Amino acid sequence: MINLPVGARGRVLAVAILIGFVGALWLAVAAPLLDWHAQRADALDRRQSLAARMEVLVTALPRLRREAAGTASNFGTQALLEGASDSLAAAAMQSQLDVLAGRSSFALSSAEVLPVEAAGAYRRVSLRFTGAGSWAAVVGLLQAIDETIPRMVIDDLQLQPSPSIAANATELLAATFTVIAFRSGTPG
Repeated sequence: MINLPVGARGRVLAVAILIGFVGALWLAVAAPLLDWHAQRADALDRRQSLAARMEVLVTALPRLRREAAGTASNFGTQALLEGASDSLAAAAMQSQLDVLAGRSSFALSSAEVLPVEAAGAYRRVSLRFTGAGSWAAVVGLLQAIDETIPRMVIDDLQLQPSPSIAANATELLAATFTVIAFRSGTPG
């Protein structure tokens, strides 16, 4: 026979056992159920926000298609590099960028033609440039490249202080960047 405490000690022991049982029940059943419910509610919220975004995109799709059709008709050959071959197109692109750099007071120190890649019905011509100039010259050159026809895009732009020993060396930046343009997909 087990002798259980009676009186105040017995009541304290009974309350402690009850609290332990309720705590174990909470940890074993209620807490996992509440966590599962919170995870499901979060997943439902994410799905609802995704559905709302998709609905906005679906309603915008006809307008975007109309804009794309209008842009495609305006795109024409003026947006593509001209040249009978990839190397001639790259040379024309390099000479155009030399002119733009001169106008922006940006000193180009090297230019490298990167391998031409096929991109659907077009050929991607890329040139890697290195040079130095003031912040205003760098920004002016980047803006001029952005506004050129045929269209060109800048990729992998790296700026750092120029290692020049000149008195105004703190004002100069060394810049390395890739300029990309497209030409007709007929390889040459």
